[in-house]
Amino acid sequence: MRPRATRAPSWTSEEIAILIDVYPREGINGAADALPERSWGAIQNMAHKLGVRSALVDMPAPAAKLDGDDLEEAITLRERDGWSFEAIGKRFDVCETAAQNAVLIALCPRKGYRPAERDDNGRLLPEGVERLREMLRQGRKAVDISLRLGLSAARIAKERRDYNADLKARGKRQLPPPGGGERYSGAKVPKDVYVQVDALLMAGHGAPRIAAITGVSKTHVQRRRRKLIARLARKGECLPGCDASGKRIAYKDSLASVSDAQKAIVRAELMKGTPVARAAKIAVIGSSFAYALRDELKVELERQGKALPPIKRLGRVKAEAVDRQLDWLPKGKKNLILYRRFLAECGNDPVEAKRRTVAELMPRTVAVPRPPARQMTFEEKLAAIEAGQLRVIANVPLRRPDYAGTLGGVATGAL
Repeated sequence: MRPRATRAPSWTSEEIAILIDVYPREGINGAADALPERSWGAIQNMAHKLGVRSALVDMPAPAAKLDGDDLEEAITLRERDGWSFEAIGKRFDVCETAAQNAVLIALCPRKGYRPAERDDNGRLLPEGVERLREMLRQGRKAVDISLRLGLSAARIAKERRDYNADLKARGKRQLPPPGGGERYSGAKVPKDVYVQVDALLMAGHGAPRIAAITGVSKTHVQRRRRKLIARLARKGECLPGCDASGKRIAYKDSLASVSDAQKAIVRAELMKGTPVARAAKIAVIGSSFAYALRDELKVELERQGKALPPIKRLGRVKAEAVDRQLDWLPKGKKNLILYRRFLAECGNDPVEAKRRTVAELMPRTVAVPRPPARQMTFEEKLAAIEAGQLRVIANVPLRRPDYAGTLGGVATGAL
């Protein structure tokens, strides 16, 4: 069993007096020599609590957790393979923030950005702090600032807190939120929103739909889902429609699924002898799903001692007798979901759903005719030829070959 760490003794008044006297003049090294019983971390924490600062900086900036070949491999995984910082951290056994800091700081000069100005110990100079504050005033995301200035996430967060405190003390307006208030993956999410996300996950909804309802990024929802799966697994439970590992085995009804009304349309058309492919187009579903419905209907009729009616080919009939414009819906999942939403709203009336869908998509699909090109005058053509914009080519008239003048014709005449 690991021994329990002993608690450090409380600071005495004499030690505090030494710290207040030595730390501003000699920095962390002088305070550590004057207080040999205290560690550097303890001295820094007490100085921070007392508000004691020192202009003398002797300790270099902390080194990155990833370097050398590991850093190059992490950059390759990020840039070429699109790995997340969380996956990169697991790959090299470091936390997600450490992987993000190492990769973005290394990519800063490689992307053509100018890193923030630092001194010989790696500390920010006033010029670098001002560039950082300018980006904070613009509402840039922390990940963008880290890439453009080569700074760690902790340094950016600390400067944001200090700058906001300074603005508040001077009665100025606070900094804009990171990303201009956008709910991106790195933004903080309030606890009440997380409660709403958990409730929607327990209701069986997926990450895209929860992100659309709550405004939280899909990355946040996926992380929350993993934590919820682990918490439920410890209780011997699982998410609705998923197994113990979180893999979905049953899908909740949504507009992306084929509705019962569309299934009924396919069955009705099949009973009238309509070909399967045409019935699928009439109901606006996929052909493969329509064939599966055909097989189910065939089995159901066989149990009743019946059979599907023979297929009636269209043949040559009048255009007004049969609706041949079946491919009216533009391809794309968004257009399909739009039609199914209108189908549910208008009481499963396909005619009304089609009318509303066409009216909604009309401004997007109608192409504006281009005006006819103006014919150039003869003078304009001559000027274009002199400027090298046009060139003159020979107009050779084409005619049928004269077989009497060909080699074969000459040889035949010589015989």
